[in-house]
Amino acid sequence: MEVPAHPSRVVVDWNIGDVLAVGLTPVGVPGSLLDYGEFLRKPLEGVEDIGNHNEVSLEKIIQLNPDLIITWNQETYEAYSRIAPTVVFIADDYDSMQAEVSAMGEILNRQEEAQKWNKSFGERTQAARAKAQAAVPAGATFTITDFNWLKSVGIVGKSANRGGKAVYELLGLTPAEKVKTELFDQNKESIEISSEVFGQYVGDYLLVMKTVGASDETLPGIWSELDAVRNGQVYELDIHQYLSSDPYTSILQAEDIAERLASKQTMLK
Repeated sequence: MEVPAHPSRVVVDWNIGDVLAVGLTPVGVPGSLLDYGEFLRKPLEGVEDIGNHNEVSLEKIIQLNPDLIITWNQETYEAYSRIAPTVVFIADDYDSMQAEVSAMGEILNRQEEAQKWNKSFGERTQAARAKAQAAVPAGATFTITDFNWLKSVGIVGKSANRGGKAVYELLGLTPAEKVKTELFDQNKESIEISSEVFGQYVGDYLLVMKTVGASDETLPGIWSELDAVRNGQVYELDIHQYLSSDPYTSILQAEDIAERLASKQTMLK
């Protein structure tokens, strides 16, 4: 089946933000992606839930009568293509978030919308970067961590999740030295470490993923000795807003962090 020239009833099983960026609201998305994608919820109000992103409901997709399905998974292509024209879209194939959006604009025949969004994205990134960098001393270093990550401490690099792209790519903030050498220089998106060596990875500022309402978080024993803690430079980030990393979400994350740094709002409201 050929991809329609102007698809309007689109089902997408992963790259929701790229579709929203070019001005199209899909008719169906996996509701599971919204559990940790709160920045996507408002523009997707009323959109049908097609199930868990790891096992979507083909029956539900059929009921939505899509004219195009966009998937990240080549293995689902055959099943999807029996329902409607299907395109495999892999964000990692593109060297920038703007390139991602341009590619989605081509798929959906919304090139002009993609161009406008990318222009706005560039302007918003520049403004957020200026605000964030003006709020911290020159050369200040940052670490992103997640204490709820499996049984170890998670350290995040320029990652595809947990705010890594927003912090290091969009805002241009400087990683702590050991984060740079062990993640950036090794092309690793994240690593797990023991709590005993956690202090070696902590920069001047610490961005901590928080699960709102969780009561079982265990902080490393060295916590109170960290300069970032002593200096009041630990910022809580809601994991339900920061797990996703699509362009639409990442710029909102960058703007949120920039505003938080500027206002010194360390705690979640």
